[in-house]
Amino acid sequence: MNKILITLAAGMLALTACQNELYNNPMEDYPVAQGAYVDAEGPVQIFVEEGKEYHVKDIKVGITQKEEQSNTIKLETGSQEQLDQYNAANGTAYIMLPQEMYEVPEQMEFQPSVTKQILPVVLKNIAFSLKGEYALPIKVVGGSVQAIPGSNEGIVILEKLTRTKVLNLNTDGRNTPENATMFPNDFKVDYWTLEFMINRSAYTQNNMAVCGTKQVENAGPHDEIYTRFGDVTIDPNQFQIKTGSSQIDVDKKAFAAEPNKWYMISIVYDGKTHKIYVNGGLVAEQEIRSGAYGLVGFWVSGMNRYIREIRFWDSPRTEQQVKNYVWKMVNPEDEGLLLYYPCNGKKRDMDGNITEDTGMIWNWATKYKKAHPDANLDLPAKGFYSEEEFVFPLQNE
Repeated sequence: MNKILITLAAGMLALTACQNELYNNPMEDYPVAQGAYVDAEGPVQIFVEEGKEYHVKDIKVGITQKEEQSNTIKLETGSQEQLDQYNAANGTAYIMLPQEMYEVPEQMEFQPSVTKQILPVVLKNIAFSLKGEYALPIKVVGGSVQAIPGSNEGIVILEKLTRTKVLNLNTDGRNTPENATMFPNDFKVDYWTLEFMINRSAYTQNNMAVCGTKQVENAGPHDEIYTRFGDVTIDPNQFQIKTGSSQIDVDKKAFAAEPNKWYMISIVYDGKTHKIYVNGGLVAEQEIRSGAYGLVGFWVSGMNRYIREIRFWDSPRTEQQVKNYVWKMVNPEDEGLLLYYPCNGKKRDMDGNITEDTGMIWNWATKYKKAHPDANLDLPAKGFYSEEEFVFPLQNE
């Protein structure tokens, strides 16, 4: 069932409380004076598929008083200033929905005695940008009825519904996709974030490795980044990262993996502290080591079952960034993205062209590749891609 996220855009943070009261029941706050306002149920999210048409019926426009005469309410859509204010107030980075992807009337006619009606918003020919999710700001700007300050704005936020094949590495563990010649021997990162999405059919064996970095030859375990489920001291469904000549074991009270479920795991190193997130929630935090990590490449385990959205950043992602991109793809051109394997059986070239190609596990990130065009950042294509298509964000959990 499709859901729609409609959230009120606050004009000024200092007025949030009174605005909320005004929005909740404009009739009580304006018992005499006539005024027009935006009425929207929320917060509720909408995830839309590309190329489909959606008729949004969750936004209404109302006036506070019944009248025996007709009224005309004028509307404004697509205000960049309004969107910028919303992003600044909410710590988001939505981009404007292109005008060719929506239809909204410029005004609404209210017949006598009518106080509220649906604002018809049509979303069409949606084609998402990898630079972020779209938003459509809407504002009541007057007409024959004055707009009520603080309650005259709304914003429709579109999140991408991704339908994709995923990589299946359910092999005997000897066919590990790896590449140890990505970076020179002196390559280091001061901070990093490792993210991946995984779904396993069973958690019954120890040392079920997931992915990690390749180290300089003869290097010790201090720079190791090795992720897995299970060890001799923990259960097979407990997550562990080996790093800094030590490890972090996630308490099962915080996270215990279950078969046939998708999890997005994010590990953030800020130069001192390692934090582990599962589906955007913090499950472990520990100081093990400090300083830069050395690496020459990357590997993915050959016994992962399903895996997708493997990302390695040379920056520490914030908690909000981790939460915002739990189930989503990220922008391959992000400045901090060093390696990016969507694991969807598709290749993306430096010009942004995407083609079906299961010949490799393709790296989509462009930052390092632009500076080092001869560098090979792809992984060997071991395993195969699922015939089944999975939908993200998850629709039944």
